[in-house]
Amino acid sequence: MAVFVDSSVLCAYANGSDIHHTKALGILKKLISEKYKLILTDYVFDETLTAILHKTNKKIASEFGNYILNSEFLIGRINQPIFQKAWEFFCKDNNFSFTDCTIIAFMDIFGIDKIATFDKEFKKLKNIKIID
Repeated sequence: MAVFVDSSVLCAYANGSDIHHTKALGILKKLISEKYKLILTDYVFDETLTAILHKTNKKIASEFGNYILNSEFLIGRINQPIFQKAWEFFCKDNNFSFTDCTIIAFMDIFGIDKIATFDKEFKKLKNIKIID
């Protein structure tokens, strides 16, 4: 069983003053205890560390990056087929960021149907279950 973990959950987890911090702690603790494979992509890794850097500082962003790299998280790479599928979805009439489109494409290609996110846009997708 795999769950994609979005930057909204990762940022909240890393930032103790985030409004969703406690909820993010609970979500990740539950997923780890239930033995889910926690997956993100290089784009989400980038987005997460950039947001943490802007909201806190370089030390915290670096420490969290090291935590992700040395933990149970699996990091997938956005390759050309995923990028192309994401681009096609991005060009459609929707409000998803390009990074979110790469998440959708990645999940579709790899058959992942669960995502841990606080991003309400994902609720519009019928084939994806939000873990909260």
